Amino acid sequence: MVNLRRIKDFWSEKPAVDWLLLAILVGGHIAVSIWTSQSSIMHGVTADRRKDIYTTAASISALVGGFGTAAIAQYASSNGRDMRALRRLFGRSLRKNWSSILTGMLLVSAGCLALLVFDDARSAGHLEWVAEALLAFGAARSIRLVWLFNMLINVSDRDAVEPERSPALQFRTRE
Repeated sequence: MVNLRRIKDFWSEKPAVDWLLLAILVGGHIAVSIWTSQSSIMHGVTADRRKDIYTTAASISALVGGFGTAAIAQYASSNGRDMRALRRLFGRSLRKNWSSILTGMLLVSAGCLALLVFDDARSAGHLEWVAEALLAFGAARSIRLVWLFNMLINVSDRDAVEPERSPALQFRTRE
């Protein structure tokens, strides 16, 4: 039986797995489309509508990247006991996740802007697949951001309701 907890732990520790999922998803769709003579999700969309899609995707990915920076600020400013433990145990993988989200959103924005420049035909041709890959990758990184943000909010909430502890008593010995 598949252990979903182990899969989630692996996914949370390895942001690069998004690239593998992207390759499987888009590569699988390309294979199915070749086999069945289907096309990408962008096939049949007019050039004007494609440009609207590219612009919207670039804007949304930039906004999501901005939300990522807000979440990083929350993470950096939290100082509760549970947050310190989280940083100590998972700081490296958290940094990898933050970096992957921000760089991923920059990649999606830049890719969509490049599509705006290079897609000037009635049919996008192979650029349709690039657009599909960028949209799928942006979705994957957005899911990662939501997961990370929820996890940090939960830890911050636990820290916020925990009563403050006084410092430990220190006894001096007489010499």
